[in-house]
Amino acid sequence: KYMDWVLNDPDHGMYSTGRLQIGRNGDFCTSPSLSNDFGLLLSKQIVEWFLQLEKVSQKNQLFSLVEIGPGEGSLSKDLINHIAEIAPDLIPKMELVLVELNEGMKLRQEKVVNRLKNIKIRWTNLDELTNDPVTGVVVAHEVLDSFPVERLVFRKNNVFRQGVALQKKNNKNCLQLVDLETTMAIDRFVSESKSLLGIDLPPKKICDGWTTEWHCDLPSWFEGVSKALSDGPLLVVDYALDSKRYYSERRNDGTLISYRNQKANSDILKDPGYCDLTSHLCMESTISYAIRNKWKFLGETRQGQALLALGLSELLHSLQHIANNNIATALDRRESLLRLVDPIGLGEFRWLAFQKVNSIDFAMKTRFLQDPAK
Repeated sequence: KYMDWVLNDPDHGMYSTGRLQIGRNGDFCTSPSLSNDFGLLLSKQIVEWFLQLEKVSQKNQLFSLVEIGPGEGSLSKDLINHIAEIAPDLIPKMELVLVELNEGMKLRQEKVVNRLKNIKIRWTNLDELTNDPVTGVVVAHEVLDSFPVERLVFRKNNVFRQGVALQKKNNKNCLQLVDLETTMAIDRFVSESKSLLGIDLPPKKICDGWTTEWHCDLPSWFEGVSKALSDGPLLVVDYALDSKRYYSERRNDGTLISYRNQKANSDILKDPGYCDLTSHLCMESTISYAIRNKWKFLGETRQGQALLALGLSELLHSLQHIANNNIATALDRRESLLRLVDPIGLGEFRWLAFQKVNSIDFAMKTRFLQDPAK
């Protein structure tokens, strides 16, 4: 609840007020905020998916490009612009659907995507989409890591639910972390850890007060997206760790962290409503929740590998042909491209591909899962 308020409270939340700033001069950088080359490379995969859907869909089918949590709207804009360049015949058959909960971010997105031409654009939510499902491609780029999490604390062989309390200290109100009783859902998650994660939770030899997270809203989210999409793939791009690393005894404070002005801070209680809060995904639980909700897992890879498979090397090579009077532009693009694959930064993002399970029996081909060397 605290994390939800910090990010989404209508009057004070970081997202809902539009206070969040994305980009080099903002609170943090995302891949699309560095340059439109990220959208160029990803659009190749989006086009291939749409063309595969076109072959098995009804004539005159409307296809939807759905972005959930569109941020500034820059990724949607770049994707549509590059799709228009790669496969212009697709644009008249498409619509852009933006799923955004926060009015402050929606206003920012409108200023960006309303410049697009020749394509229908609409904002909606998952509940509305479940009542009128679409066929197309769903992209969730850096959105699941901002879902509010349950934080679990293990003390002397007991598990507690971490809470936030308002307390008086030196006659001043302050926030403080407290231990609360667990819920039935938390107890079930811990007891199912072996089958769900392939590990024991907690791991052996943990210190007293060992802390971790559980993305409790993921099952319902995958269920909602499954109902909203009649047919097509889902791409999730986010920071994620396999369960053995996520729930390692050495990771004694979990992955939840605060971001502001390009600086990370482990103090999640500092300046609530003025900082972004984010928590890594656990690969095994994320995939398991998807499969339980009618998604077929196609595969996963790191962003560096994905972008290489989509032509990043060729794009880097092409920069040498930029005219000498534009050398500064070429160097800036080169730096941005290299940051996308930096193994200690954005290159560590995981790309997870899923396909909606339905009556159409065909497996979608996914280029970014192929070996870049081939």
